[in-house]
Amino acid sequence: MSEQAPAKPVHPIEALRQALTEAYGQSDRLGLLRILAGHHPSDTAEALFGTDPSLLIEVFRSLLLTDAVLCADILVELDPAQISQLYPNLTPKEWAWIFKELSDDDAVFILDYFPDGARDHLVARMPAEDKVEVLELMTYPEGTAGRIMTSEFVALEKGATVEQAIAAVRNRREFDQTNLFFVYVLDQGKLIGHVSLRQLLLNSPKIKLQDIMRTDTPHVLVDTDQEEVADLVSRYDKVVVPVVDHQDRLLGIITVDDVIDIINEESEEDLYKAIGSSDEELVVKDRVRKIVQLRLPWIMASFFGSLMVVFLLKFTEGGVLGANAAFFFVFVPMICAMGGNVGVQSSTIMARNLSLSYVDWQEARRATLRELKVGVSLGMICGTLIGMVAWFWGGPVMLIIILLAMVCTMGVAATTGTLIPVALKKFGIDPAIATGPFVTSFNDLVANCVYFSIIFIFRFQLGIV
Repeated sequence: MSEQAPAKPVHPIEALRQALTEAYGQSDRLGLLRILAGHHPSDTAEALFGTDPSLLIEVFRSLLLTDAVLCADILVELDPAQISQLYPNLTPKEWAWIFKELSDDDAVFILDYFPDGARDHLVARMPAEDKVEVLELMTYPEGTAGRIMTSEFVALEKGATVEQAIAAVRNRREFDQTNLFFVYVLDQGKLIGHVSLRQLLLNSPKIKLQDIMRTDTPHVLVDTDQEEVADLVSRYDKVVVPVVDHQDRLLGIITVDDVIDIINEESEEDLYKAIGSSDEELVVKDRVRKIVQLRLPWIMASFFGSLMVVFLLKFTEGGVLGANAAFFFVFVPMICAMGGNVGVQSSTIMARNLSLSYVDWQEARRATLRELKVGVSLGMICGTLIGMVAWFWGGPVMLIIILLAMVCTMGVAATTGTLIPVALKKFGIDPAIATGPFVTSFNDLVANCVYFSIIFIFRFQLGIV
């Protein structure tokens, strides 16, 4: 009797998704609440992704009756598309309950996915203190430190004592406790240092903060780009970053959980730009017409680039190459593909390095020269290999033509792939777009121009004149 194969283990998220779906299908609200209470909000949000929107709505309506805090915690973990599905299906009163449990920075994050009218209506229903903080954050441009900071921090003047600092921390019970890593030290409102909670516990209650504070407090300006904030956290291994105005007055802090969100958001944004689209697809993923509108501009850029290649091929077929056109066209796909691959590699690496500040303007020249050498070396290897095939079909002159075409095409592609992101960065444009259809079409055009120019130079040896 054959043994039955062991059942394949179910992934925890998939198991949670199945449990939620089953409880919802049986109209078991109590069972649904028990399941939700036993799982982390992040896992719940992931399990809800891709499920029927009615399940998402039922989860929130059920939680609002018993645990608005958990409801808010799940909300901030949702995918943008889920937030967009949710907002028209909850009443303003239900949203007001949820926003009451959100920190000010999380409230702004969620409100960004609401239409202007609904956003204003919800802000108007907030408690006066929360409303002021949220409206202040919304005055800062999206993508800046001011937009993502929170006002949940403890700061005291330099003359305050350890005892007073501990009392101030205790009085902030309503704050998210994961934000309270430091007490910030001020001099007439200006940030001059910080004291950790550990230092407060180890020092005498009567010691002044200015005597035990650390002055090496990395901070950012309120209008600093959020990518620079993420870079600072990564460089200094910080869990929280103070935000100041241009007079060094402390305005808020940015916590590491928000920085992780920034890194994920920027990675998604760069990925969508690299393929010639927009991260807005996350929100409109079920609306075909809107997705077409998002992708069409870059597809058209690629279309016109390819159209120029078509005219070039037609010109060479009828003029330079004549009856020999079909033979020479055989090598076009490989030359274009090799040049395109090298160009995309170089542009992707340079765009990534620029976004992480690994390459400054002085190093860009060295990076370009290095990529040129890499492209030429790869061109010699690939050109020799395909050139041997060309020699077999068309003689030694074809080997030389293919070798030169490969070396020139891959060298130029590597160089332009490096320079285009640098130039875009110089003009304040995100270099991530240089890795998409734009650079591919450009490299195809360059490859064909180089290849047929070399054929024209060797036309007498080839006997096509």
